[in-house]
Amino acid sequence: NKLADRLLGALRLEREYIQLHRDSTVQSLTLQPSLEGGVVTYGDSPLVRACREGRVLMVDEADKAPREVVCILKGLLDDGHMALSDGRRLETLLDYEAEKDDVPSDVIPIHPNFRAVVLANRPGFPFLGNDFFAECGDVLSCHAIDNPDMLSEVALLRAYAPDVAPELLQRLSHLFADLRAAVEDGTLAYPYSTRELVNLARHLQKFPEDGVPRAAANVLDFDRTNRAALETVAAIFARHGIPISLPDRAPLIAIAPERALPPPTPRWVWEAHGAAVEVPIELHNLSSHDYEVDRPPPSPAPKATPARLAGFSERLASWAVMPSEGEPCHVCALPDGSVHVLVAPLALLSYSAPGFASVQRTDLGDYARVLASSTRDLFL
Repeated sequence: NKLADRLLGALRLEREYIQLHRDSTVQSLTLQPSLEGGVVTYGDSPLVRACREGRVLMVDEADKAPREVVCILKGLLDDGHMALSDGRRLETLLDYEAEKDDVPSDVIPIHPNFRAVVLANRPGFPFLGNDFFAECGDVLSCHAIDNPDMLSEVALLRAYAPDVAPELLQRLSHLFADLRAAVEDGTLAYPYSTRELVNLARHLQKFPEDGVPRAAANVLDFDRTNRAALETVAAIFARHGIPISLPDRAPLIAIAPERALPPPTPRWVWEAHGAAVEVPIELHNLSSHDYEVDRPPPSPAPKATPARLAGFSERLASWAVMPSEGEPCHVCALPDGSVHVLVAPLALLSYSAPGFASVQRTDLGDYARVLASSTRDLFL
């Protein structure tokens, strides 16, 4: 709908909109009831107005209409003739001009600028509509609208959710690409489209405290009763670091038990014996030098595996230090969430939070040699 509206707006064309459904009839296709002054009156439908005024008729959900309504619409688009329920007729302008002298007053000529844009879903689950292409595909110029590519989809999500982290939007786009791939190979039946992804991003924009698992419930609740499908979806979500719990499986909690510390006991006691002795203190000036450590820009780090997908524990994530980086010796976490690993040969690997997606390597070999040249002992 938005693509068609954008196209017609760019072309500066007026349009009339009509939506079909399972209860649509030929009469509802040509007449439109309205309430005026407490009285129900019937006027021309958007279809008749578009034919008379030369506007673009947009027919939405055409696959939901009964076949008799679709056949009437096909006759109008193919032959240019249509009989209305009130006795009037729609005819092409060529036929109207040919019979202009004897044409009755109940004939409405179709404007030469009349066009139709018909929107329909593909047949089958989950839309459960008719095969509209088989009925009217030969009289229309058909275009299949697929999901946008990754870059376009992320740009669309950023327009709907400007305050959501771009990294999260990219992860969600990759996640839905895997869901659609599962639909293509027959593992899943419901085609997760950009519409569901946009709704998920809008939820995160308006309620950022809910988190992705709770926001995704609006999309996944349809599969709650299908355990096999939900397990497949949960595995795809877990692959992208987003936990989805199954309805009959309680989350695993693996927190270390609290243990009380033993009471303090003295280990050493220092006692003064004899008279106090005065020790002279000499003051010396300390010479200092400035040293600059070369820190290259951050580089991509090995993908971190979230540790809270299947359960809740103190561990947040884990990843491997590549053998080319060195042998890990010590690790330290700072209050800002960053993790620093000291490796041998002497270097410092700094992983930035959140996500630990980048690592910055600082070579401390030269710096340690400078310190060792001025001091006898080196403490790290």
